[in-house]
Amino acid sequence: MTASIDLLTERLRLRAARPGDAAPLFANYCGDPACCQFLQRKPHADVRQTDAMLARWSDPAEIDLDGSWMWVIALRESDEPVGVFVVIRDGHKAEIHYGIAKTLWGQGLVAEAGQAAMTMLQQRPGLERIWTVCDVDNHGSRRILEKLGFQQEGILHKWLKLPAYDNAARDCLVFAALGST
Repeated sequence: MTASIDLLTERLRLRAARPGDAAPLFANYCGDPACCQFLQRKPHADVRQTDAMLARWSDPAEIDLDGSWMWVIALRESDEPVGVFVVIRDGHKAEIHYGIAKTLWGQGLVAEAGQAAMTMLQQRPGLERIWTVCDVDNHGSRRILEKLGFQQEGILHKWLKLPAYDNAARDCLVFAALGST
């Protein structure tokens, strides 16, 4: 099934990327070193990197709600892109990742976006497990996952190499939630 689903919340719209999204997304999120601290990539050096990422995740041949996709997180009133929510489906399970502009941290927006995404994901036929990892020092992400009903399952030692930490292998917490049966 090739499709795009917009999810609306009180303050946000999760939607497919559109032409013109790269510049504000670069400025708000992808190019900000603080937003990349716990990511497996460095901040984008310029808007072209953000544009290439959006093109890769927005290829109509790749948008498959039974596969993997990315939503742009946009402010509902202005439609300004401020972050991303990624779903990587692999059979009966899906891995999620998310991030939002530092200027919006602490306002509950990622939890709001995550709740909308989780409601939709938990209704996907055959999707039984939704999971992710977060660095042991990423306390904000841990709180968001707990708000979304994820359970910590354990620690993966030396799981991720993060550029912000000189590519040293770091421990991660594993979180999971159940989907449909």
